[in-house]
Amino acid sequence: MLIENMLIQENVRLTMKQTVDRLQEIESQMEAIGENIRKEEQVYRAELEERQRLGLHGEAAIKHYNEWMKKYGMEHLMVKED
Repeated sequence: MLIENMLIQENVRLTMKQTVDRLQEIESQMEAIGENIRKEEQVYRAELEERQRLGLHGEAAIKHYNEWMKKYGMEHLMVKED
């Protein structure tokens, strides 16, 4: 019985450590995601300000936007053109 209890306690400790380790991994991933979103937002805001300053509309606005997204490695946010 004592050995069984010791084994159970050791299993619980290992499981808790694995859980804590996994939560730390998730935290790191979430921090990286947040950083990426903040960078994307900065590029998006700068592009929008320039597009508005230039008075671009329609196809010209889409082209300008897509050029910025490509320039900053954000192709996944590009507008698909017909």
